[in-house]
Amino acid sequence: MKLEPQYSLKLLNTLAINSTAEYFVDAENTSDVQESLVYAKQHNLDVKVLGGGSNVVMADQVSGLVLKYSAKKCEVLSETENTVRLKVDAGFNWHEFVLHTLEQQWYGLENLSYIPGLVGASPVQNIGAYGVEVKDFIVGVNGIYLTSGESFSLNVHQCEFAYRESRFKHKLNGLTLITSVEFELSKIPNVKIDYAPLNIIAKEKGVPTPKLLSEWVIEIRKSKLPAPSELPNAGSFFKNPVISLAQFEEFKIEYPNAPNYPQGDMVKLPAGWLIDKLGLKGKAFGLVSVHKNQALVLINNGGSGADVEFAAAQIKHLVKDHYGIEIEQEPRIFS
Repeated sequence: MKLEPQYSLKLLNTLAINSTAEYFVDAENTSDVQESLVYAKQHNLDVKVLGGGSNVVMADQVSGLVLKYSAKKCEVLSETENTVRLKVDAGFNWHEFVLHTLEQQWYGLENLSYIPGLVGASPVQNIGAYGVEVKDFIVGVNGIYLTSGESFSLNVHQCEFAYRESRFKHKLNGLTLITSVEFELSKIPNVKIDYAPLNIIAKEKGVPTPKLLSEWVIEIRKSKLPAPSELPNAGSFFKNPVISLAQFEEFKIEYPNAPNYPQGDMVKLPAGWLIDKLGLKGKAFGLVSVHKNQALVLINNGGSGADVEFAAAQIKHLVKDHYGIEIEQEPRIFS
């Protein structure tokens, strides 16, 4: 274990916020994690787990011990003629993992290509895109309780997945470090192209192979989401709101052509559409602005975490005031 005091986190968060950790450890294995937890307990330090830094808003100063888990192995646990079960370390880059599965002809995750972050964050957010959620492929999550140092294994039902939600964001929020995720993927291609713009492309070019579908998704996401290395951002900053049918009936009187996605007795609306219709693309809120091409993306132009939070609060207020709909931010506050 290498303990580093007053460690800069600027390069470890995609918003490029100039943040400093009181203490920092890059854990390469579970032994490093256990040593870190012992040190933190001895020195009365809170432990805060940092993943890929793509879904956090950093405070200027982060107290306690920031723990990053960087193990990145992918292991085949079992396989049948039609399926394969994998155990993937939490430190594995998510997009690289998706590309690896396609190279091995293991299918299911192609719609989730080019999502930033690490494998360990995928169950926390229940990441999703273009009609696919990672919960549909997760069979188990393994990790360590930060308070006791004990290991745990949860099956998919125990993770309590919902839209962009999981047990790790609520009951276990701040209490665990995920060390690996177990997936079950198919060896039989079954592409999902129901959601626009994939279905539009498919009508023109035909049904794609999983690899080609991944390429479509990458191209689409690159056109919509700027690279953090060029424009510091945290990807899609706001969750798509889910409203009741009654509220939707009122909403569509004024906005009959608004895109919408029925979810049983609820309806999901695109947050980007709501923000775009307010004319906020390109609008600056101090040092933070809405991306000129993608209303869901906030660009940090040298601001602090407080500046990002201020901009987000202004946008949420404008959406609530205009539509009567509340939107939530995806990135969590890291302090």
